[in-house]
Amino acid sequence: MTRLLTITILLFFSFVSRSQMAYLFVKKGLQKKKVYVEEDRIILEVKNGTIYRGLITHLKDDTIFVNGKPIVVDSVKTVIIREGAKKSLQVDGKTILLITGGVALTTFGLTASKQAKFKEALTAGLVIGYGPLLAYYAGSRISFKRKKFMIGKKFRLQLFDLRVPPKRSF
Repeated sequence: MTRLLTITILLFFSFVSRSQMAYLFVKKGLQKKKVYVEEDRIILEVKNGTIYRGLITHLKDDTIFVNGKPIVVDSVKTVIIREGAKKSLQVDGKTILLITGGVALTTFGLTASKQAKFKEALTAGLVIGYGPLLAYYAGSRISFKRKKFMIGKKFRLQLFDLRVPPKRSF
């Protein structure tokens, strides 16, 4: 019985414990839109136009520490989720050559079988060949996902910290 109690006590004290983490919420009304904790990546724009990006190193007393630099929650103007990196249309020459060959074959086939006139056949071939490329390019440019949260009327920042401050001796 004493061995079992000793082993249980040793196992209990060998566990690593961590204190409660602090949370940074981006809220719209009562609904949480995004939750950040320490060691998360964040991009903030403050009211004077400066952009801070990096790791949240600490959250304490209405202050966000990004890479060790303190930023007061009230001075945050925008929380940027993702930066708009525009993708260019990258298609190699072999693919363009194959698509052009397909357009020519489609045009020739429709014209030779007398299913369409040359102008209509060429239009159909171009739409069939180059349409998917243009649709992919347009889809990569148009996004309906939110890129940033403007703090103010709709969204607000709330810092939730459960740490107990150390006692001061006077």
